[in-house]
Amino acid sequence: MNPRRITTVAALASVAVAAPMLLAGCTSKSGQEDAIAVTSSNSDCELATTEAQTGDVNFKVTNSGSKVTEFYVYGNNNRVLGEVENIGPGLSGSLTVEVVDPGDYQVACKPGMVGTGIRQTISVTGEKKEKSEAPADVNAAKERYLEYVRGQLNGLQAQTATFVDAVKKGDRAAAQAQFGQVRTFYERIEPVAESFPDLDPAIDMRWDDTEDGKQPFTGFHRLERYLWPPQQSEIGDQPGQVTPADAADAKATDTPDNIAKVADGLQENVTKLKDEVNKPDFTFETRSFVQGPQALIDEVAATKVDGEEDRYSHTDLWDFAANVDGSETLIAEMQPIISAKNQQLMDKITAQFAAVRTAIDQFRQGETYVPYTQVNAAQRKDLSNKIDALSATLSEVPGLVLQK
Repeated sequence: MNPRRITTVAALASVAVAAPMLLAGCTSKSGQEDAIAVTSSNSDCELATTEAQTGDVNFKVTNSGSKVTEFYVYGNNNRVLGEVENIGPGLSGSLTVEVVDPGDYQVACKPGMVGTGIRQTISVTGEKKEKSEAPADVNAAKERYLEYVRGQLNGLQAQTATFVDAVKKGDRAAAQAQFGQVRTFYERIEPVAESFPDLDPAIDMRWDDTEDGKQPFTGFHRLERYLWPPQQSEIGDQPGQVTPADAADAKATDTPDNIAKVADGLQENVTKLKDEVNKPDFTFETRSFVQGPQALIDEVAATKVDGEEDRYSHTDLWDFAANVDGSETLIAEMQPIISAKNQQLMDKITAQFAAVRTAIDQFRQGETYVPYTQVNAAQRKDLSNKIDALSATLSEVPGLVLQK
């Protein structure tokens, strides 16, 4: 199923009104005096208060540590109600979540953006409230997008089965050839996948998420490590390298029997993700939907530009392209809303997507992409600059789209 492309539509422009949104890579200004102050360090997650009232609950997250951090709010069944990612050292980000039911809720800081995070409990009191209704056109766009997501999950399940079969048969060449393509389906829909905080890491975790082997290493990247065993020249502690502990674990544990179990687990978790999203009562938070375009682009900026995502296979450009596909699809669904309110912004988004895609497509090699190791520092910097510019523009989308 091909991602939808953006087409420019003539419409009246209007002025965007600021609304709660997350900004990555810069200090965000919430303008909300009632926000709960959160301080995330390398080892702590401190909240100014652990009490809140039903309705919109606002957080201002400041990173006092030396690692990039994230902040999550979890609802029933450990579902993600909202998140703010990629908050650099010394910077802050804002998050608003709507909590309609009184009760205890979990929040978490994730210094280094790895592991399960440092958890805290907040107590929400007050009367039960009706969930606020998003504008009808936004709800319609979200429903169209979820149909796209379900199509991508069908493709993910089918291609994962083929990939897993090749891995278990020991057909390394076939599995290597399929790795980038099968992950494309997942990378396009990460905003939805990430609303399942147990399934997402089980499918897409990196070695960094294992706390140096304290937690089981599962999913695509464990199989990637098996298919492309770490070489001595790739081992080190710099971004994009394989750490010594990771390489040692690979040598000790990446046996055919262990890998067959990981492969079966991947297929099981992909199927479970597909089934969860297909349930009639599945809901995707509106704020996550409107913030999705920027979140996908920030995935590239935060964890892919340095070559950290696919550090064994160096198939990172597949992930870049898939994140752009997914972001562009989200924008395509919201395009009529954006164009009607601010055509100039829509034109800028369209031009910046084209620039990013051109920067990625220069590395195409037939039906695939060159290894990311062949992209030099200057080219990575140019790609990073274009991605950062697009992210900054996409940060204007949530407030505009949700404006009534």
